[in-house]
Amino acid sequence: MKLWRIAAERYALDKTCDGARLYGGRWNPIGYPVLYAGTTIEIAALEKFVHLAGIAHPPLKLIEITLPADPELVYLPDDFPADWADLPISASAQAFGRQWIDDAKTLVMLVPSAIIPEAKNAVVNTAHPQYRDVVLQIKRDFSFDGRMFK
Repeated sequence: MKLWRIAAERYALDKTCDGARLYGGRWNPIGYPVLYAGTTIEIAALEKFVHLAGIAHPPLKLIEITLPADPELVYLPDDFPADWADLPISASAQAFGRQWIDDAKTLVMLVPSAIIPEAKNAVVNTAHPQYRDVVLQIKRDFSFDGRMFK
């Protein structure tokens, strides 16, 4: 399975996921490191764009994430907390993710994007034993079209 991520060069190959551990995210509370990615380059780009909030950004890289090819490692929930897409991020979405992280039964949880719910993001569990087999590779420089910031 391939996933995609767009990140500043200094974080491009970082598998420690300290940012997610220190600040939390939609699907992980503070203290729980996970790797966030998109299932397509397009959704990864949109996710990065909204997090930039229209400000200048450091040079970015497109990262290809390769996971072990085992469908048993992927969890696709069929039910999410009603407020999963809320801003600020809901405690129930973080609790949902925390339970999945703690169970460590699957390496990846596929979740809807809050930007486009039909698109899928991926949360990669650093606590899963097969996380060591995840490979991050910089594919190329990445930049947004300047018209997106006007």
